[in-house]
Amino acid sequence: MSMDSDLEMLITRYDARITSRGRTWQKQLQIILNPKYKNNYLGIKKRFKRRFELKQLPIRKELNEKQKLWWKKEILKQAGKPRGFAHVGGKAIDIAVGKLTIEQKKALRKAIIEKGYHVFLEKITKKKAVYGVKISEANVFHVYVKD
Repeated sequence: MSMDSDLEMLITRYDARITSRGRTWQKQLQIILNPKYKNNYLGIKKRFKRRFELKQLPIRKELNEKQKLWWKKEILKQAGKPRGFAHVGGKAIDIAVGKLTIEQKKALRKAIIEKGYHVFLEKITKKKAVYGVKISEANVFHVYVKD
């Protein structure tokens, strides 16, 4: 049973929905280069700038073919890994929980954990992403496969 189908039935009991799953390396690159995530993915960003002798990251449309190939290789190397890009490897999904009460969030998180997954609490807005928030502040559950 895939992660999606394993959790799909569970989250339908709540007013929650899967918002991100099965990312391509291209979609992951778009997220990495998005200014909203300027404080995230710092290691890979630093390696890219060092490799191509840049002071700042270019926007996506400014990437040349050599740079795109570098990103593809580096993202796929970390695909499916919890400390890498779990979404790209199909080992993570995001669930929107902003409409749930605190009690519903707690119950859903408990049920997901009982199925054997990890749940990382996030607050995502149009301008920024904050990770490791309190359950009362969370509007996204980042759910991923345990090692």
